[in-house]
Amino acid sequence: MTEDLLLYLCFNLNYMPTNKVLILFALICAVCLSAKVSAQTPTIKWWYNLNDASFGQTAAADIDNDGKLELVFGCYRNDSSVYALNAENGTLLWKYNTHPEGFEGCNDVAPIIYDVDNDGSMEVIVPSSCNAKTYCFDGATGAVKWQTTTHGSDSPPTIADIDKDGKPEILHGEFGGYVICINAEDGSVAWEITVNSNSWIQTAPTIVDLDNNGQLDFVVASWAFSQDTNYVYAYRGNDHTLLWKHKVEDVVYHGTAVADLDSDNRPELVIGDYSGKLHVLNGENGTELWTHTAPKDYYIGCPAAIADLDDNGSCEVVFAAWFQMTALQSDSSILWQYSIPDYASAFRGAALADVDNDNKPDVIFGTSTGTVIALKGTTGAPIWSIDLAAHYGDTLDINHAPIIADFDGDGILDLFIIGGDTKYPDFQNNYGRAYALSIGVGAGPDWLMFQRNIRRTSSLCELGTVGISDFAENHPEGTLQVHPNPAKNTTILSFSNAGNRLHSLQIYNALGQKVQTYKTITGTAAKFEISGLPSGLYFFTLLSENTIIGNGKFVVE
Repeated sequence: MTEDLLLYLCFNLNYMPTNKVLILFALICAVCLSAKVSAQTPTIKWWYNLNDASFGQTAAADIDNDGKLELVFGCYRNDSSVYALNAENGTLLWKYNTHPEGFEGCNDVAPIIYDVDNDGSMEVIVPSSCNAKTYCFDGATGAVKWQTTTHGSDSPPTIADIDKDGKPEILHGEFGGYVICINAEDGSVAWEITVNSNSWIQTAPTIVDLDNNGQLDFVVASWAFSQDTNYVYAYRGNDHTLLWKHKVEDVVYHGTAVADLDSDNRPELVIGDYSGKLHVLNGENGTELWTHTAPKDYYIGCPAAIADLDDNGSCEVVFAAWFQMTALQSDSSILWQYSIPDYASAFRGAALADVDNDNKPDVIFGTSTGTVIALKGTTGAPIWSIDLAAHYGDTLDINHAPIIADFDGDGILDLFIIGGDTKYPDFQNNYGRAYALSIGVGAGPDWLMFQRNIRRTSSLCELGTVGISDFAENHPEGTLQVHPNPAKNTTILSFSNAGNRLHSLQIYNALGQKVQTYKTITGTAAKFEISGLPSGLYFFTLLSENTIIGNGKFVVE
């Protein structure tokens, strides 16, 4: 539209009255301003040089209680360190080398950040592979609080109170086909099970209540050395009993995505394998609901990401199959497909966030050629791209999805991603660089770690229905209070937030229709505007890390 107006103006300027020229010029300026507001070309904020690439996606949280986000990631063999950087400006908070005893430090795993001992401060959990230990670091200082010997791991950890003893447990897969459960407070091993002794468990143990019985379960998949022995496994959390297993065609290198795709109020599991087949499974019994097969040799090596891309009330599934990014509707039909330029791959998948300010999630990913690309979630059309390899001046293979959040509190979304060049066994020549970008005025939501949250669900679609009870019993944020209630113009939701976690708030009318969403809530209170709502009864749901914290109701006068 803008180009057409410019051409029209150029060819007709001499024949138009002055007032019409001014009006048309004002119209062009308005269109250009609108385009700038809706989608902004990303700019580089800062970068940080490394001695190797990072294979495990970064995690972001306020780990030093300064009210701002920090970035935590691990690097491969030539670097061997875990880093914590100030997200605002890239300064080093701390780093820890994981081979002090002369071993190689392969920190290939996406870390997890959580207050494991409920003292109000964050800890950082990082499994390592080459020296076969899982570390717990003090978030503020980088001091080792505990370390646990394992079988080695490339599996991103997850955390939850899986046995309902009031304390969190850490789960991750291991080499040799194991899953280990570690008491998060002190690092002691609660249990370890053999899933498939002829495999590695590379996937994050995705934690979800599979059968809606109020008990948490977990799901893993195998990288088996005999191709006909690759399965997806579901276990009961409190006693790690096998619930079911489902055979897949090839190895699985990533995690499981979870959402209610068929609106039956029960979770479905989405997972792809190296044969290029995407499987959608019934979470309760593991039966296959449908599959999608990518073109030949387009294998799936990354987790899917799930969101309601077009705001139609149902979830869509986004995944990379080597050279192609695809969005499927909940019935398996194709919403769009995008061929990545230059035959580049997006090996570790995409993050979802609203980067063009239309209140709908978009798809953002890095590629093997060093570009970061944003696609419109509804159509797959490019919004913007930036060539970080050109800025670096050399090969910059990006091996994980980006982290997206407002790093400095200026209302502008930021993005963090790492690229590099990794060779084996000549890894002494490896290198890497971390980049932070300012990407525009979009509204999020935040995608702060691998598969988005601490349970590794890889989804923006909440499970279950909206409750209309006053609040969830025994939730960690204490009693939710709404005041004033009833209210006319504004009201305030108050809650405790000892872990200083990010929250979101959703408001529904009496018919169960979502009428308001507040995506990034920090602190212990949220003020929301209700003057535009008709009088009547409303319900709200407070969420943290895609988990329902509590719900309640209020009245608009």
